[in-house]
Amino acid sequence: MEVTRSNFQDVLKELDEVLDKATFLAIDGEFTGLNSGPDANAFDTPAQYYTKLRKGSMNFLLVQFGLAVFTYNSKTNLYSQRSYNFYVFPRPLDRTSPDCRFMCQASSIVFLANEGFDFNKLFKEGIPYLTKEDEEKLNKKMVDKQKVREEGLDLIPISDDDKPQIDEICSGIEDYVNSEDDGKELRIERCNAFIRRLVHQEARLRWPNKIRLETRNENGNQFIIVSKIGTKEEEEQKETERKERVKLEVQEAVGLSVLLRKIADSGKVIVGHNMLLDLCHIIHQFFAPLPESYHEFKSLVHCLFPRLLDTKIICQSGQFKDSVPSNLNQLLETLHSAPFSIPETENIPDRSYKLNNDKSHEAGYDAYITGLCFIALCNRLGELQIPEISTVLPDSPLLNPYLNKLLIARLKDYPHINLIGNDPNPSREHVFHVTFPKQWKLSDLTSLFSPYGGAYVAWLSDTTAYAALHRRDQVSAVVQNLFKSTHYSLKKYRDYQASVEVEETVTKVTTPKTKTTTTTTTKPERKRKISERESPGDEGSAEKAEATGQEDTATADSPKDEEDGWAVASGKRRRKRNRTQAPVPEPEKHKKSEVKSKSFAENDAWA
Repeated sequence: MEVTRSNFQDVLKELDEVLDKATFLAIDGEFTGLNSGPDANAFDTPAQYYTKLRKGSMNFLLVQFGLAVFTYNSKTNLYSQRSYNFYVFPRPLDRTSPDCRFMCQASSIVFLANEGFDFNKLFKEGIPYLTKEDEEKLNKKMVDKQKVREEGLDLIPISDDDKPQIDEICSGIEDYVNSEDDGKELRIERCNAFIRRLVHQEARLRWPNKIRLETRNENGNQFIIVSKIGTKEEEEQKETERKERVKLEVQEAVGLSVLLRKIADSGKVIVGHNMLLDLCHIIHQFFAPLPESYHEFKSLVHCLFPRLLDTKIICQSGQFKDSVPSNLNQLLETLHSAPFSIPETENIPDRSYKLNNDKSHEAGYDAYITGLCFIALCNRLGELQIPEISTVLPDSPLLNPYLNKLLIARLKDYPHINLIGNDPNPSREHVFHVTFPKQWKLSDLTSLFSPYGGAYVAWLSDTTAYAALHRRDQVSAVVQNLFKSTHYSLKKYRDYQASVEVEETVTKVTTPKTKTTTTTTTKPERKRKISERESPGDEGSAEKAEATGQEDTATADSPKDEEDGWAVASGKRRRKRNRTQAPVPEPEKHKKSEVKSKSFAENDAWA
């Protein structure tokens, strides 16, 4: 179901009962962009990854929010589903309200346009929103306006420039006061806030206890309504109506935030697919700015949404990673075939999507198929048990290993963020931080580590990179033979991270806080969520973490290569640098091993 400003309040009332009876909720979002800051690196820590996400992505907007509500019927053993597609836009309440500025990423806008996104509907009918802090400011503003109405203010001299307009308005009011039509109202337009205040002032002086003036808002424009004071009962009725109008104005301005608060208060299981970016935008736009601290972020997410399940986490777990893809549309296609099956659902008229009406990348539809995939994975999980479990509901203990874990798409050796405990701690003893001359190319780093079994290279800058040995048993040899060079320098990963933490601590102490965030613009990304945008041909290469370099002994990714930072280390897919190759010192000869190792250890610890 499509939801805009015109029908949002009705849908909100409907959802009160629907949310209360729901078994689980599935969500999805579409954005004006994905990232404007530095790309995540393969060997970032989760905290560093979060910092880049917070600084590089939160200036974009979530412009479409998808909600699918699934309710289990124990009698029919089927789920019913209602799906809603909300257009979201920060429309100012009036000219004095905050006027939101946001970023757009060209590739993301083109992508949405190609998928049939209705931008006219977004800008004209998008549902506004306010954080709790902004809502409190708006309420205070309304209270202050009421005090001005009741108490008045000190007289303001009317300047010669403003006098003609004030006289013209007052002349119209005088004619209205002397007219015999007591039920009619006079509407005064084309006046700014200062003129309106002068009109209120003159009305109190010239027609005390004869007329009432009220400022109203329509489509962002404010105007004055003049009406004659009636009996006590009539005035009380008008005051009640005025307060109700103000209440509705505030309610409309808070908009979609009301729904998100209801979802948070419901405590229902919330399902998403690669949902970290969705959650960041939801919290940042509708609740409060994301905290700087990674640990505070984890606590905030868990406090708002205590039961989260990411279907991509389930797909990449030991029981499913070899049998299902992690891309949402490909996952849906796979789940149509044995040993899986797409569940039958009870559709609600005018409230449900159908699979034969493909609306991929419409947030409501993507939320719907996310929910379907979740049910199918749960059913298969039950079939794998001994004895078999016929129905696995979202609160089943079988899902506890996946609960409150969010995928970190680009950190290949970190399977997830754990919102309710310590994150996984994979060993990076085989990873080194390398500083080298600016003239070096990929082949120079490849040659440096090839005698030690090769290395995966993750660029940091033109002069620095991480190198992860394929053969972890060669760490000691690298330390012994490469640490003494004067042409380049190596540090163990943990030592480099310790120095970075010290620098960050010093910076926080010495640098005053400002409200301005500076970001470095990078190549636009086209993937749907940090690592995933289902454009043709992306999925296969984007998930590659290894590639063959010189003599099949080293792999690398270039800092200016593919969007997801996992480029293949070959000259064909890497931008050539117009620089002279510097000589590389010849390391001591080591016997090459035929044993192939991985730079990234598999981590199946889902508990």
